[in-house]
Amino acid sequence: MAAPDFDWKQCFDQISPNLVLYARQLTPSPADAEDVVQMAFVRWWRRFPDGDKENIPLLYAAVRTIALDLRRSDTRRAKRESASEIAVPGEDSPTFDVPPEQKETAAIVTDALAKLPEDQREVVTLKLWGGLTFQEIATALGISINTVAGRYRYALNHLQKHLSPLKDDLLGGSASPTNVLNFQANCLTS
Repeated sequence: MAAPDFDWKQCFDQISPNLVLYARQLTPSPADAEDVVQMAFVRWWRRFPDGDKENIPLLYAAVRTIALDLRRSDTRRAKRESASEIAVPGEDSPTFDVPPEQKETAAIVTDALAKLPEDQREVVTLKLWGGLTFQEIATALGISINTVAGRYRYALNHLQKHLSPLKDDLLGGSASPTNVLNFQANCLTS
């Protein structure tokens, strides 16, 4: 019995950082993202008690579903509270913990990502931070692999246009969208 527990803990330790990065794009706070990942992992564990790693894209799909449910629930709650004249403090958008010397770069990249349409941002997040293949992303989102590739390509083109004027400031002249996002991912996980 101890061996399966260790495998689940190890699996969680390996997968959860990428899931949290993904969930932070979909939730209003880091704490919500962590809660969403825990709920998704429990759901995945109940469905696949042997920890079948072939089904990891379904774990990302569960994170997405739970995060969207949380967003809808929060929206409904805010409407109810505003209708009853209860003050609702505003939540900041998802933020990342970065070293102080990289805060400006993180803000620039986060702003560029925020300007992407949600479907493109989601694909970029899953690809670069989640480390998923296009096929795994297609499975997680329930869309075709061609749609995933198209969204990724459009997102990179948009980011290239937005970040190119800033490339010297960001990376000393080598600011392709993938390099900048990989740099940002490294900032986020350190």
